[in-house]
Amino acid sequence: MNRIVLSYSFRRLWFSVNHNRTIYTAQNESSPLQIYRNKIKAYELRSDPRQEKLMSMLDKLYYDLQTYEPQTTHIETATLPDKNKTLFSKLTNAFKTSNTKNDFVKRPKSLYIYGGAGCGKSLLMDVFFECMPIKEKRRVHFNSFMLEFHNRMHRLRSNNAAVSDDLLGSVVEEILNEVWLLCFDEFMVLDIGDAMIIKRLFEHLFAKGMIMVATSNRPPDDLYYRGINREYFIPFIPLLHKMCTVHNMDSSTDYRLIGTQGHVQTVFDARRPETASELDALCKRLTSPFKPESATLDINGRNITVPWQARGIAKFSFDELCRHEYFSADYIAIASTYHTLILTDIPKLNIEQRDRVRRFIILVDELYNHNTKLILSMSVDTVKDIFNPLKNDPNLKREDLLTMDEFHSFDRTISRLVEMQSKEYLAKPKRFSNQNKSPDEWSQLQ
Repeated sequence: MNRIVLSYSFRRLWFSVNHNRTIYTAQNESSPLQIYRNKIKAYELRSDPRQEKLMSMLDKLYYDLQTYEPQTTHIETATLPDKNKTLFSKLTNAFKTSNTKNDFVKRPKSLYIYGGAGCGKSLLMDVFFECMPIKEKRRVHFNSFMLEFHNRMHRLRSNNAAVSDDLLGSVVEEILNEVWLLCFDEFMVLDIGDAMIIKRLFEHLFAKGMIMVATSNRPPDDLYYRGINREYFIPFIPLLHKMCTVHNMDSSTDYRLIGTQGHVQTVFDARRPETASELDALCKRLTSPFKPESATLDINGRNITVPWQARGIAKFSFDELCRHEYFSADYIAIASTYHTLILTDIPKLNIEQRDRVRRFIILVDELYNHNTKLILSMSVDTVKDIFNPLKNDPNLKREDLLTMDEFHSFDRTISRLVEMQSKEYLAKPKRFSNQNKSPDEWSQLQ
C-alpha cells in the first residue's frame, strides 16, 4: 500500500495577490462596477438588476477601502444572559468606555451577502477581490478558514505555552499580520466547535480592524439554526448585524444551471446492470497504463484509506466516503490530492441517512472549490433528483425539513453538481492546495 503523507497546515489554501497600493478615482476602469459592466457588454454576463445593486455596494466598499488603515477599536456587542456572566465580567463591562465609538463610525462596514444558489454572489465577490489593489487580502472558503484557525490554535498551544493565556488573541494577531481583508465564500456554521468560539474570534478580528465580505445561502439570523447549544452562538448574530451591511440577493435565477454550453457523461445510473462494466472501462481508459492500487492519506496523524487510486484519480463508494465520521479537513485533503474523484453507488437518500447527506454536501463543496472532476453513479434519474427522496419523505414534516441546515444546502449542491458536468467546468485547471501533485489528465475523457 502506498502511503501519501500530507502535512496540512491549512495556512494559505487561497493565496493573496501582490499589488502596490494605489488610490483610484470614480472614473477608474478597474473598479468592480466598471468591470462588471464591461463583462455585460462583452456578453460574458447577463444584465441583472439585483447583481447591479450588489456590484454598486461592492464598488462603494472598494473606494472606501482605498485609504483605509486597520486600527484597534473596542466593539460592544450582545453577550450571554446575565446568569451566565461572572462577577468580574459584569464589573469590567460597567467600566468600559465608548471613546472609540467615533473610530468605529469612520470604519467602512463589512458586507454579508446571502441568497440562493447560483445567483452570482460568489462571482461578484471575486470581481471585487481581484480589483482590490492591496496585498493584505485573502479569498477563502469559510470551512477552510475555520479549519486553519483551529490548526493554528493547536500549533500555538502545543509549541508555546507562554501564549496560552491569550491564545485566541495570538492567533488573531498572526492572521492579521498577513491579511486584513477577508472574503469568505459559503459562510455557514455546522460544527459545534466553530459555533462555540466564533463570536470571540470575530470580536477580536473586527476589533483589530478586519474588513469582511462574505457570501452565504442563509441570513445571519438563520445561521446554526437549531444547532446544539445555540444559545451560546446567538450573541454572534448581533455582532454580524453591527459590523456588516446585510444584503439579500433575492434572485430566483441560477446562472450555473442556464449558463452551460453542453455536457459530457459524468453521471451513471447505478440501477442499470451495465453501469459497473461501463465504469470499469472508463477507469481503465483514464488510468492506463498505470495499475490502480490502494493508498493512505496521512492528515496530521489521522489516516484515510483510499481503496482505489492511480494517476491522480481516486474511486470510492458512497458508503466509504460518507458513512464514516469524516470531516471537512478530510474532504479537503481528498479534493486537493486528486484531480478526479469517482463516487459510486449513491443510494436514495432519506432522513435516516442525514449524517451521510451532510457529509456528501461538504464533499461536493470541497470538490467544487478545488475544481476536482467528479464522476457519479447513483440510484436516481438525474443529479437534480438526488435529494427528492429526502424532501418527499412522508415521515418528515415540512416544518422539520425547513429547520435542517442540510435542506438549505440542497439547491447549492444540486447547482454545483449540474455545473460540474459542464464542458466549461471540466476544462478548468485543477486547484491544488499542496505541491507535487499529478497533472490533470481529464482531457483523456473528452
